[in-house]
Amino acid sequence: MAPRVTLTEVADMTPEQRAVYEKFQSNLTRALLLTKDSAAAHLALGATFTVGLLGLLDREVIVLRVAKLRDSEFERLLHYPLAKKAGLDDAEIQAIEEGRYDEMPASRAALVRYVTDCMVDHRASEEAFRALREHYSQNEIAEVTHLAGHSAMTAMYLASLDIPLDEGIASWGRLTEVREQVTN
Repeated sequence: MAPRVTLTEVADMTPEQRAVYEKFQSNLTRALLLTKDSAAAHLALGATFTVGLLGLLDREVIVLRVAKLRDSEFERLLHYPLAKKAGLDDAEIQAIEEGRYDEMPASRAALVRYVTDCMVDHRASEEAFRALREHYSQNEIAEVTHLAGHSAMTAMYLASLDIPLDEGIASWGRLTEVREQVTN
């Protein structure tokens, strides 16, 4: 079966495209470069979460749950090492991915339940919101929701265009530079 899209080859990139790609060398970036002008902004938005209100552990819980619910092997491969770095073990990761709330601390269970509602029902239930509010501020919940949506959008983009996994694991490397370039 023929690929759905042809990824931008590094040798064919304009200097502007190359500058974006150099910050995050992955098939995701090559696929985003198919758009007119949203690649840098998409990557920059993702980078904002690394300096936002949520810590590494919460961010990785959110992305792993979204990756599971959206069947995004790309996001799982990219974020699994970050989840391990954040201190999660394999059993905890599996509980998050499978939504086994009774095996999680209350705050994590509330977070996973909230994200699950957002992904499955496209809106968190009142019960899920209130449970999450016991552990997180309204600003943190806004960021949880935004990160879940960004992760879901990325998963949908990759799946719909049938973007192949990278040979190696892409590095977050210089992604914050993309955020700074877009905001300046």
